[in-house]
Parts: sequence; structure tokens; C-alpha cells
Amino acid sequence: MALAFLLLLGLIWGLSNMLTKLALEGIDTFAFTFWQATLAFGILAALAAIRKLRPPMDRQHLRYYVVNGLLGLALPGLNIAIVVQHIPAGLLSAIVSTAALFTYMLALAIGQERYHPLRALGVLIGLAGALLILLPRTSLPSSDMAQKVLLALLTHFLYGVNGVFAGRFMPKGTDAAVMASGLLATTGILYLLLMVSMGEATVPWPPVWPSTYAMYALALGASIAYVVYFRLIRLAGSVYMSQVGYLVVAVGVVAGMIVFDERHSVWVWAGMVLMVVGVTLVNLGQQKRAQERSAVSWWAGST
Repeated sequence: MALAFLLLLGLIWGLSNMLTKLALEGIDTFAFTFWQATLAFGILAALAAIRKLRPPMDRQHLRYYVVNGLLGLALPGLNIAIVVQHIPAGLLSAIVSTAALFTYMLALAIGQERYHPLRALGVLIGLAGALLILLPRTSLPSSDMAQKVLLALLTHFLYGVNGVFAGRFMPKGTDAAVMASGLLATTGILYLLLMVSMGEATVPWPPVWPSTYAMYALALGASIAYVVYFRLIRLAGSVYMSQVGYLVVAVGVVAGMIVFDERHSVWVWAGMVLMVVGVTLVNLGQQKRAQERSAVSWWAGST
């Protein structure tokens, strides 16, 4: 079951940047972000109503909805919607893998994780990959694109911050669909305020091919992905779930090449490979750290 969840999550997230790029060809940025989150929330709210589930509204859950919705969905989602209009969708999918690097660096900085040589090496290699994409003049199609790549890295810095928060403060025992609907509700409210303030309060109807249909697909995918995300963490743990980054890179790069005929320079390919290698080392270090903790716990329990 865990493998099926991992493959499904990788497919949904891997296709998301390509679908976002298609949707924004015919829908304004702020209207797109609002309707995507709102439609996804509507799907999950309907399922919760059928199952007679009510989202907990105590202080712990409200804090989790707001902070996790803001850092893990609203701000990164808006940033992606802006950035994907200026850089290849496949490259953006590759950059998503750096979230694991940021998560480890932030957890190390606040003392939630200990220094591990293998993971530190992974961070350095991952950052070297980002520099290979940013620094050479012939790496990207235009020099202006480097600024957008940096902005894309900000998205995954936010994912890293949220990863530390989500792992530490996730409420125990709350249904995954209920938690996902809480995040989407928070995001939808923020996007509504932005959409109205920017004068983009439009309704995506009647549907227009392919933009509106791409947005519908994204909303359905988001409603499924966040439920799968929470269930996968509980079923197999965050270490196993982190492997989804490799699937996102593979699916995203291939989808961009097929749909948009994206082609990448040698520098970009080398940078993407280094980022994946870096994430691999960070994840291997995390697995070894988890094994060490298990061994210590077993020894303490046996004595």
C-alpha cells in the first residue's frame, strides 16, 4: 500500500507544474490559485460531509491549519504559479527536490536534528547543483531566468520550513482528509483576498481547453494528494515519503519535454543530477540516523 501511495503522489506532484503552466495560459494568476484551492477544498468537504466528519476547531488544530496552510500551500503555491510562467516546468520539478535539503538545514539550525557527515555532504552537493544552473551564462535560455530560478528556490525553502513544522506539530489521530481540508480552507481564504484585491475575481466557466480543464485536474489532484501525503507519513514515515522527490523530478522533466518540447543545456542536466544526488545522500543519512535511534531504543529496552 505504501508503494502505491508513493507512486500516486509522485505522479500527481510530477504533473502539477506542467498542468499549472497550461492553466495559466488562459486564467489569471490569482484567480487560478483561488479556484484551484477552493475546488479541492469543496471535494474534500463533500467527502467529509458524506462520512459525517467535522474538522476539529481547537487551538492546536487551528494553529496547524493556518501555519501549515500558509507555509506549506498558500505561499509556495502562489510562488510556483508566478515562477512557472517564466522557467521550464521540468526544471521547476527538479528544483522541488531541494526541499529536503532545506528541511535538514533548518532542522539542524534549531536543534531538531544532529549533524551527520553524509547529510551535510548531500546539502553541499545539492547546492553545487543549484549553482551549476544559476551561474554559467549558457546554462539557461536567458540571463533573466536566473532570478526566477532563485525565486523558485524560495518556494522550496518554504516547503523546508513547513516540513519541520508539520513533522513536529501534526495532530495525532485526526483524519487525513479533515486535515487536508483545513489547509485548503485556510489557503482559499487567503487567495480570495488576493484575487479580489488584484481585480481578478473571475469565474472559470464555461470551461476553455486546455487551461480550465488543467485547473480542474489540479484541483482534483490536490484533493487526493494531501490525503495521500498525510496517510503515507503515518503509514511509512517521513523518511519513506521523502523518496517521492525522485518521482516528481522524473515525471516533471519528461512531461515538460513531451508537452512543451522543453530542452535543457548540459549545465542544467548536470545541476539536476547533482541536486538529486544531494537529496539521495540527505535521505541516506536520515535512514542511518533512524536506524541508530532504533538500535539505541532497542538496547535501552533490553537492559
